[in-house]
Amino acid sequence: MDTQQLKLLAGLVRGLLQPSHPSLGHGQSLDLIAALPGLRNWPEVLAFRHRVAATELDTTSTSRLAFRLKKRFAVEMSPQELIEALSPPGAVVTRSTPHIWPAGPVPGVYVTTSQNAIDALLEAYEDATDGALIYAEHAGNRWAGSIDLGDYGLWSAGLDRVPSGTLLVVGPLQLDQQSWNDAADRLETACLHALTSGHRVAVLLDTPTPDTLHEDVRLMVASRPNHTDEETALIGVVTDDGELQARIPFARQWPMIELVPTTATTDALPTALLNPLRDALAERTNGLLLFGSADIKDHAGVELVAASLALTEHCGPAARIMPRHRSTPSKDWDVPEPIRQLNFLPSLESAYAQGYRRMIYHPGYTHAERLIEYSDDVLLISGTYGVDVADVFIGTARSGGVQDEESLLARVIAIASMVTIATNDGDTSLPNLFLASGHDVGALKKFKEVDEFLTAHRLLRWEDGLTRLLDTGAVTTEAVQEAFPRRHGIGAFLDEYAKKNGMAA
Repeated sequence: MDTQQLKLLAGLVRGLLQPSHPSLGHGQSLDLIAALPGLRNWPEVLAFRHRVAATELDTTSTSRLAFRLKKRFAVEMSPQELIEALSPPGAVVTRSTPHIWPAGPVPGVYVTTSQNAIDALLEAYEDATDGALIYAEHAGNRWAGSIDLGDYGLWSAGLDRVPSGTLLVVGPLQLDQQSWNDAADRLETACLHALTSGHRVAVLLDTPTPDTLHEDVRLMVASRPNHTDEETALIGVVTDDGELQARIPFARQWPMIELVPTTATTDALPTALLNPLRDALAERTNGLLLFGSADIKDHAGVELVAASLALTEHCGPAARIMPRHRSTPSKDWDVPEPIRQLNFLPSLESAYAQGYRRMIYHPGYTHAERLIEYSDDVLLISGTYGVDVADVFIGTARSGGVQDEESLLARVIAIASMVTIATNDGDTSLPNLFLASGHDVGALKKFKEVDEFLTAHRLLRWEDGLTRLLDTGAVTTEAVQEAFPRRHGIGAFLDEYAKKNGMAA
C-alpha cells in the first residue's frame, strides 16, 4: 500500500461517516485512515512510508481502524465489515491469514463433548504457537497460558482487540430446556467472533443427545433473532487428540424417527377422568394437556402423564424434554416405563425440528412463551404439583413471567389433578378436572381472574368427592390433612363442613 491508496481509502471512510458526521473534514479523515498502518495521524504517514508500504487491508489493520472509529465517533463496524466497505466494487473479499498460527486450521467454531479433547487442544495450540495466549471460560481457564474470561465470557471488554487466529475456549454449555436460549446466545456470539475477528473458537458442550450435537448447534445459531449467516462459522470438531478438524457438512439431516407403539395404559386414570379426557382428546392434536398431583415428589403427576400417552398416539411421535442438568442424573429416570422409552431430547426446539409432535416437558423450566409458540402445532404434556386445576395452570404459566395468561389459557385442552387419600377401605382418588369448552378467556388479565375462572368451570371438583367421603365417615380429619399437605385452605374447608353439619370444628 502507498500514501495515494491511503488517501483514496480516507475518502471512502469520510463517505461512511457522512450520514452521522456531516462536518467531518478531509484532514480528519486522513488522520483516521492512519490507523491502518498503525500510525497516529497523517504527518506520521508521510514520515514513515516504510510502515505504509508494509500495510495490507486485512483484519489486523482494519481492527485498528474499527477501534479509532468507535472511540472518536462512536461508530461501530467490525474489521470484516470495514474490509468489505473499503475494497473496490465487485472485488472478492478473502479472509486474511490469521496473525496467530497462520498455518493452522481455518478460523471458525469447533465443538466437542469431551473435556479431555479441550485439554489436548490447549497443549497442541501452545506447542504450535510457541505459547500464544488463550482466552477461556471454565472449560479452559485452568491452563497456565489462559486468560480467564470471567463472568462476561465472550462479551468481555477488549476481546475483539486480540490478534486474529487466537484460540477462544467456551463452555461448558449445557443443552437442556432451561439453558437452551443462553447456550444459543453464546454460540451465536462465538460465531460472530470467528467471522469478524478471525478467531478459532472451541466450544465444550454437555448434551443428552451427542449423536445429534452438530444438528442442534446449527439449529441454535440459525434460529436466533435477526439471524443472517452466522452458522457459516461452524466449521468442525475438536478431536480426542486436540486437533481442530473440519466436518463437511458440519450438520446433516436429522435422524428418522422410529415409530414405536407405546406401552402406556390408562390404568392410572379413574373412570371419572378417563372418559371425559378420551372424548376431549379424540379430535385434538395440539395444545396444552396439564396434569397435577398432591403428592410431594420429584415427578409429581407423572403417572397421569404416562397414562395420557395411551390416549394421544394419534397426535404423532412423542419425546421427553430434558428440563435441566441435575447433580444426580439418575433421578431423570425415576419415571414410568412408557416415559423412559421415549427419546430424551434437549429442548422443545430440537424436538420440533426433528418432527416430534407430542412432547412431555417440565413446567418449572420451560418459558411460557415457548409453550405459546409451539402449542399451535404440538401437543405439550406436563405434570406438576397441584391440588386444584388453577394450581396446575399457574405453575405452568409462572415460568418466564408470561404477561398474557389468557393466551396460554386459550391453548389448554384439559387440566386434571388427583388427590390420593386414605379411607377405611384403602386409598381412593379425588379427581379435579377442567375441560376447555369454548369459553371466551380474552377478558382474563390477572392470575386471580384466571384462578376464579378455572375454579368455577371445573367438570369435576375434589371438594365434592371429599364431602361424600366425610358424609359416609370413610375418612378421618387426620387423613384429610395428610392428603392435602400444602393446601392451606383445607382447614377452612373442614371448618365449613363441620359448621354445616353441626359438628365441633
